[in-house]
Amino acid sequence: MNWSLLSITSNFTNLRYSLGIAMMFNGFPLIFFFRDTLGIGPASSVFTAIFFTLALLLMTPVHLFKRLYKPNTILLNLGLGFLLLTFYYFLFINSVGKSVADIGNYVFIFGFMVLLLHVPNDVKDTLIAVLFVLSFFANITLVYSLLTDPNWTPGMRAAVSFANDGAQPGGNPHITARNGVICILTAMIMLVRTKGIFTKLFLFFSVLFSLAVVILSLAKSSYLGLGLMIGAYLLFQFRVSSIFSAVGNAFKFRNMLIIILIFVGINYFLNRYGDILNLLLGYWDVFESRIMDVIFTSTGLKLSDTADVDYSAMGRVSGFGEFIETLFSWNVFLGRGYKSDYLDVPILESWVNHGFFGFVFFAGFNFFLFIYAIREIKRNTNQLTTFLAYFFLSLMVLLITGGRPYDIAFWFPYAVMIRFLGIRYPQSMKPAAVNRIAASVS
Repeated sequence: MNWSLLSITSNFTNLRYSLGIAMMFNGFPLIFFFRDTLGIGPASSVFTAIFFTLALLLMTPVHLFKRLYKPNTILLNLGLGFLLLTFYYFLFINSVGKSVADIGNYVFIFGFMVLLLHVPNDVKDTLIAVLFVLSFFANITLVYSLLTDPNWTPGMRAAVSFANDGAQPGGNPHITARNGVICILTAMIMLVRTKGIFTKLFLFFSVLFSLAVVILSLAKSSYLGLGLMIGAYLLFQFRVSSIFSAVGNAFKFRNMLIIILIFVGINYFLNRYGDILNLLLGYWDVFESRIMDVIFTSTGLKLSDTADVDYSAMGRVSGFGEFIETLFSWNVFLGRGYKSDYLDVPILESWVNHGFFGFVFFAGFNFFLFIYAIREIKRNTNQLTTFLAYFFLSLMVLLITGGRPYDIAFWFPYAVMIRFLGIRYPQSMKPAAVNRIAASVS
């Protein structure tokens, strides 16, 4: 990790851009902490709107609409196609009403995408560092929120409790888990290129800390997402020769010192806080039980004596029935209308509510995102694109496990991927090509 990237005096512009992007990309943990734990601002969506507006202001360049940078045009066309189609449905094929929140979502998504086109490629190194710092800070605020929450007890899912009346009890553990995944990914990516001993130890600690946060969240989608990321790394990056080189490098003095310090730290932690380890193991047992419930609910196959019906999984199974019913009706062409049905399976809801073309745009967008993500995992162009590629694999799980196809939880990360994933970076090109691109975007 290059700490100089966080210097305000020498890197102010990139820090300003990066902070705004990170607040949009992963801002909800901070929103919940300031709004619901500290009680700053109104306990409503108004605070969220203020937070995102501040983020967009941080991203606003002095050369607004004068200098644009080329995004991934395939992803941009497909993404805009779906968003404009759903916005048309929102205006004209809508039986649920035109809420202010929905209008705000479209304003922030389109505003974010426009401002991202003004952000230069040079921001990539600073952005990965800022994403790590904010996600690590959010993990710390989560611990503080849990310790000061009289209603939270060990064994419950880890999340910041909402302060507004009538809110979802227990908060949103999926936001907790996503933040943990972001911290793990950014730390691991920077750990590979970090040389300082103490920085390596700090990054390694942050990985373990974030892994504990993900476990405490009991979010099955994040568990599966981590599994997909590990599988992708083993498939495309892992080599048997890496084992021998790792063993050889372990005997170098600096690496030996790091390993010894890690083992001493883990041993001290287990001796001092053994109850925490038992708590994490208990959470893992709960996760195994829930997985058995999902398998039983989805397939009817009872793999354990304690397996029971998982009602969230049952909702998705019934949603698949709604999808089949749509395929054999006139709604197969145009769909049922904006937010007409909530299937909790975004990829299917895009067809049920927005018809064949809605599905083509949304599924096509995610298909090409998958292609670019796999290609980036193989190439490792830079730290930011590597992070986005692996993070999409975890986001991909949600396409069949929860949310709606127009949620900002999808489209804020999608917007960053449109801008930075699958584009050509000048440092990997010949000087003549660099000059042509610089001339075309200036």
